[in-house]
Amino acid sequence: MSSAYFVGLDLSTQALKASLLDASLRGVDEVSVRFDVDVPEFGTSGGVLRHGHALLDEPEAVAAPVDMYVAAMDVLWDRIAEKWPVDRIVALSAAGQQHASVYWAQGATDLLRDVEAHAPLRPQLAGAFSRAIVPNWQDATTLDECAELMRWADTTGGMCEVTGSMAHTRFTGAQILRWRRRHPEQYARTERIALVSNFVTTLLLAGGADARIAPLDQSDACGMNLWDMRTRAWSQPLLAMVDGAQAGALEAKLGHVVLDPRVPVGRVGTWLQRRYGLASSCLVCQATGDNPATLQCLTPRMGEAVISLGTSDTVLLPSQVYTPDPTYHIFAHPVTTGEAHGTPPYFLMLVYKNGSLAREWVRDTYAGGTWAGFDAALQSAAEPLQHGTGFFWLRPEIIPWHARGLHRFNEHDEPIEAFEDATYHVPAIVQSQCLAFKTSIDRVLRTSRTPLQRVYVVGGAAENEHVCQLLADVLGCDVARPRIVGRSAETGQRVPYNYCSVGAACRARWVWAVMQGEHAPFETTHTTW
Repeated sequence: MSSAYFVGLDLSTQALKASLLDASLRGVDEVSVRFDVDVPEFGTSGGVLRHGHALLDEPEAVAAPVDMYVAAMDVLWDRIAEKWPVDRIVALSAAGQQHASVYWAQGATDLLRDVEAHAPLRPQLAGAFSRAIVPNWQDATTLDECAELMRWADTTGGMCEVTGSMAHTRFTGAQILRWRRRHPEQYARTERIALVSNFVTTLLLAGGADARIAPLDQSDACGMNLWDMRTRAWSQPLLAMVDGAQAGALEAKLGHVVLDPRVPVGRVGTWLQRRYGLASSCLVCQATGDNPATLQCLTPRMGEAVISLGTSDTVLLPSQVYTPDPTYHIFAHPVTTGEAHGTPPYFLMLVYKNGSLAREWVRDTYAGGTWAGFDAALQSAAEPLQHGTGFFWLRPEIIPWHARGLHRFNEHDEPIEAFEDATYHVPAIVQSQCLAFKTSIDRVLRTSRTPLQRVYVVGGAAENEHVCQLLADVLGCDVARPRIVGRSAETGQRVPYNYCSVGAACRARWVWAVMQGEHAPFETTHTTW
């Protein structure tokens, strides 16, 4: 056991990463492929195609080429094989950007089985996809479809009550509906519709008679506006509405959803075995979305939360009860097994679209364009809200719904055009974002009568001590910055790790332990960082 290694992959908007952990869940190394830099032939910016690109279904769509993801997998395994003891990897799992969908063409399963070890995946999977792009979570072209779904759902029980979320533009149901209507011939040629998570595990299975399109993970399926949270099954009325005919047709394209995360998908395919030397016994475990994977990594308990300060700011809260609400999402917890062993069956996700992008705008506009200037301005604020506050909704916000624009108020709550001291915009935005977290968290926790005791803060802004201190002051609880570090196998230097890929590796370690006969809850095989 001490010589076993576990790998977690994370296919995010801008990169494909892999983390290597030992049996004690200590970080050993990390490898990454940056799309814009390492596979530049696809011409992406920030991991997505520029508006108006010829591949896009619509000029304003936000999407990435699916071939780029396959090419990145080729590059990633080339790099892994150069530096990792791949023969000692005993289990793999993955995380993928939530809501992004992949469209496998008819005959894709045969192509996956015919993959040979002598060549990369990309040329061998040419023709495997009925849609050339992967809609990204930032895409907002489906506003009309969302409105239609909401109107329709109001007559059949309510979208939020059934699926745990309102209809959202990035969710897969609206994406499929729009694409099916605009490109019916492509829809008809589609064998399976995957999320990025089970797309990655499908590639890990490539080669040999056992290759197949991997099933969906329940926690990730919850982010599609198609999964009935109450029955833990596809919503047949919603499937029929999106398909435009019979629910069975779309259900066949979506495939099976695995309800128990301990069940492995299978063993690595012959492509990984023969091309890179992975053992034929190496497990491929179910993959999940990036937010559930972060939850797996940090395992917050009741009364604890994870706040990710990234492109969009996200709050994750475990929950014992199913309490759907239009202002947040509720998903199945990624490691719930349906057994009463203490893991909450659900988690809530609150998303604020104006996260780091808004902070970066304030940095560039009022702090000289540097984080050093941003930090200095934050430190200069003697006390919170001393000169008023501001709300910086550069994009239509989710919480509060559709709030937009720049709004500044002085210390008397009177609207003003700008603060006299331009640098005060920095503490103003951080303070208002922290207050937004507090307002939402307090309201949610009132339902469970659980006080907030601790917050784990991750993401780029979590590296700023003054941001974390202000967050602790506003929330009135401990704020912890987890550290997942190890030493690079190549350089010996300390390496910071990606929470999503580490969370995926933690699941791989758990599933492997279960397969060895250690029938234990996830928490007992997991080290809290």
